[in-house]
Amino acid sequence: MARTVMFFLVVGLFAAAWTEVDSMGNGNMKKAGRLLDDLDANRRLQCRRNRCNDHGRCVFPRARAGVIRCTCEGRYSGNNCEIDDSVCGNILHFSPDRTDVNTGASVPAGWIMCYIDENDVAQHSTPCRDLLAGLPIYGGYTGLLGAGGNFGCWHGQSGSQSGPAYAGNSVILNACSNAVQHTAVLAIGSWGPPATSTLGVCIKLPHLQVEA
Repeated sequence: MARTVMFFLVVGLFAAAWTEVDSMGNGNMKKAGRLLDDLDANRRLQCRRNRCNDHGRCVFPRARAGVIRCTCEGRYSGNNCEIDDSVCGNILHFSPDRTDVNTGASVPAGWIMCYIDENDVAQHSTPCRDLLAGLPIYGGYTGLLGAGGNFGCWHGQSGSQSGPAYAGNSVILNACSNAVQHTAVLAIGSWGPPATSTLGVCIKLPHLQVEA
């Protein structure tokens, strides 16, 4: 009889302890759920604040707390769809990075930095001036020059990231001058050593010039 009582007492104590542990576990799960809900609410708020600048869709994977990502549309790129690639026309890529990480040289005010690289196979033999196709306002290089603009072209070795700011051979410093190598071609392997794989094109836009 005593053993039976003892047995049920132990079972009762174990059940009570398990219930308490289970309750704590459920409580922690509920707290984690509320935390995720709070994070989602915050990310929704940031999306409503036009995180993607009207040029993409704002998404936030629930499994990755704190992560907000923009899926950009059309000609726009960048973390927040803030880069309009069409500013360089139909062929060239726009580089938002205006300072050379190797030399510290910067793109002058009133100029923009564009480029092609090893991935633009179809343009490797295209003269630099013909890469300025579809420029907003000016059309091509003849319209640009006729309006008082100019451009320069310079070869470099692609770096850790795409664009002239990361390339070797001082692309920004040498390209951002009037009438530099207008007929140069990328022609990977023909320049060097080391062989070049980025052709930077620095464009002076008349409508961005400030009166002295």
